Amino acid sequence: YDTMWNSTAMIAEAIASVFGSKGYDYKIFNLQHIHISDVMTDVPDAEYICIGSPTLNNNMLPSVSAFLTYMKGLAPKKKKGLAFGSFGWGGQSVKQVHEVMAGCNFTMLDPVSVKYRPDKDELNKIKEQLDKVI
Repeated sequence: YDTMWNSTAMIAEAIASVFGSKGYDYKIFNLQHIHISDVMTDVPDAEYICIGSPTLNNNMLPSVSAFLTYMKGLAPKKKKGLAFGSFGWGGQSVKQVHEVMAGCNFTMLDPVSVKYRPDKDELNKIKEQLDKVI
């Protein structure tokens, strides 16, 4: 994931907590701090790939777009995917991420999109919804 105002990071942590509670060995990568090539080494072995971006100028962040382009070129097989993110007014990024992942033939979960900064109730709702499908 990448984040602008920490909202998408908060969602990433909530999602990770569900995977942890289900016994999954998970990793969280903030694309501001790690190179996409380093993240990509974990993609082949992952059952789930969750990718998050806030919306910036009606699009996903460039770092997330670059990651998706790289991943798409590697054509990972038999993956489950989740697109997530936050937005202020448009909210296009989550749909864009979802579409790219679906185009990679991932089995997609319903996207998670939060307007503005998620509060505790919204984060708990995300956890409850994911707990039912993971």
